[in-house]
Amino acid sequence: MTARTPADEDGRDRPTGTPYVDDDWVRSPPAGKTVLFTERPDDPDRDPLRFEMWLDADGSHGPMAHVHPEQDEFFEVVAGRLGVSREGTTTEYGPGERAEIPAGDEHRFWNAGSTELHLRGGVDPGLRTETFMRITYGLARDGEPVTPSGMVLNLLRVAVLLAEFDDMLYLAGAPVTLQRLGVELTAPLGRLLGYDNEYREYRP
Repeated sequence: MTARTPADEDGRDRPTGTPYVDDDWVRSPPAGKTVLFTERPDDPDRDPLRFEMWLDADGSHGPMAHVHPEQDEFFEVVAGRLGVSREGTTTEYGPGERAEIPAGDEHRFWNAGSTELHLRGGVDPGLRTETFMRITYGLARDGEPVTPSGMVLNLLRVAVLLAEFDDMLYLAGAPVTLQRLGVELTAPLGRLLGYDNEYREYRP
């Protein structure tokens, strides 16, 4: 696995003043999220992906409730307060505390404090999480209509994306099998209308 340091040659250790996207950083301004990829998998099907994440101080910043069918996830709080809802139970975590989310559990997380939240986290195995994040964050950054959490609103575009990344993410609230059926039925229409998954401008 390839390790990265959270600080660059100028000693930068947080996202303030950094570009929205470069080799290691990516940001979704509408969602108030910044991610630094710190350790990339050599074998995405076996090795973990590690990252640092910053969520703006707002109380609403964080993803929608979702499920990772094949990936365990964790978060360690560096600074601020982390709120996590997992399988219907809500818990808050402070600096030095860690939240564990097994594969298949419905969950969401958010900034539960009044200051910027700084996390260290990861998914295991890494799969193509970085690519998926770069595409969705890039679309949000470039003006694609998104939810407050940064999820693309265009269902046809989302269906085409999930048809490629269906091993990584589904929304909570409906059975995964039903969502997969919806993706299978909707993605061909999205492709017919010109949506694809190339997004070379966003891929690392």
